Amino acid sequence: MLRSEYDIIVIGGGAAGFSAVVAAAEGGASVLLVSEGPLGGTCVNFGCVPSKHVLYNLATARKAGLKISLSEALEGARKVSETLRKEKYESLLDSLGVDYLKGRARFKAPGVVEAHGREVRYRKAAIIAVGARTWRPPIPGLKEAEEAGRILDNERLFGEGPPPDMESVAVIGGRAQGVEAAQIFARSGLKTVLLQRSGRLLPRDEPEAGVYMKRVLEGDGVEVRTSARPLRVESVGGAVRIDYETPQGPTSVEASYIYLATGRKPVLDGLGLENVGVRVSSDGFIVVDEKLMASPGIYAAGDCIGGIQLEPVAAREGYVAALNALGSNVEMDYTVIPRAVFTDPEFASVGLTERELARKLGVCACRTVDITQIPRARIMGYETGFVKMVVDPRTKKVAGIHMMAPQAAEAIHEAAFILKAGMTVDDVIDTVHIFPSISEGIKYAALAFYRDVSKMPCCLL
Repeated sequence: MLRSEYDIIVIGGGAAGFSAVVAAAEGGASVLLVSEGPLGGTCVNFGCVPSKHVLYNLATARKAGLKISLSEALEGARKVSETLRKEKYESLLDSLGVDYLKGRARFKAPGVVEAHGREVRYRKAAIIAVGARTWRPPIPGLKEAEEAGRILDNERLFGEGPPPDMESVAVIGGRAQGVEAAQIFARSGLKTVLLQRSGRLLPRDEPEAGVYMKRVLEGDGVEVRTSARPLRVESVGGAVRIDYETPQGPTSVEASYIYLATGRKPVLDGLGLENVGVRVSSDGFIVVDEKLMASPGIYAAGDCIGGIQLEPVAAREGYVAALNALGSNVEMDYTVIPRAVFTDPEFASVGLTERELARKLGVCACRTVDITQIPRARIMGYETGFVKMVVDPRTKKVAGIHMMAPQAAEAIHEAAFILKAGMTVDDVIDTVHIFPSISEGIKYAALAFYRDVSKMPCCLL
């Protein structure tokens, strides 16, 4: 039975919310979780889990010379999501003694939250962790096309499955979600076009990442169009047309559906933030300080505060927010955050890019090794990819590592520890690596500062 008052009320049942729930409950607080959407949030239900499951199965089928449809791949993904939701989220609440109220929350006044027709008070703090959803850019005609059912996003695709008349798709957006979606569609046998507004894919990453990713997607049959700025969208019979601007002039593309990979923004309408003094930035995110406090007695964490929108970052933010809500004095550390794009091959990155280090120091030293120099990659049949190491030339300390390779999301953790420990190029070279392994590519990149790695035996020095 729900109480009328709790120490902590957490609003949102995703990564940030559940991490806050765990930290608060284990800290001895009475906790109420209020969540409108399914427990587990975007990651488990509509994001990381189903998309990576589909990508993995499509890659596995391809290597075996088999073909599976998107519907078949999504069926398995839904089962995995359901299992994780029950085992990692729903059952966790009971074991922690946390109460749960399904519904949309609204702050009525400081200390008072309304949800599902009832008022509940919090004694110590409330933690906002409502996540974010796919942003709808202000493209003329987009709203009408969505009303006609021609617009897809991650929630619709992974929640409902592909529409039965889906034969082709135009992906808008060429960052992580966009390139993953494009590979999913293409490998499912759909005619796929990807439109990216900037001049290259993965524009915030190393230039090599965009170049190699374009090569990978085109090898899968994706028609990649960069420097493409959407002008308008129009429904055309049983399809949709996108008119867009290019450096060569206006042009257009037609597809059965449009998939939006246009970034994410929180939906804060109706939350009553004005009643508790919480400010929202000009780009729509909750403003917090270094302790993740949004206003006295109110903390916020996860995608709703912007910044680095990654599931493990959201979880850490939720944990930090809860600790501070209970009286600690902890700050988030964003200095070493590994991230990955789960295409096949994967792209993973940690630390500074060449441009960022050059801007910071005025100098930079970098080496890039092609994946064909890494024996394990050749063994696995991959010939498209790279490993790049960014180094402070004054100290030889490694400042960033970026790689496109099979299992790059696993190997990048070595890179994260290298940065965390402040290791130098020589430290990396002096570390014996397993042969053959993808992680060995990091040592190749370090050796490239001293020698031509193409003229070396398989087993490194």
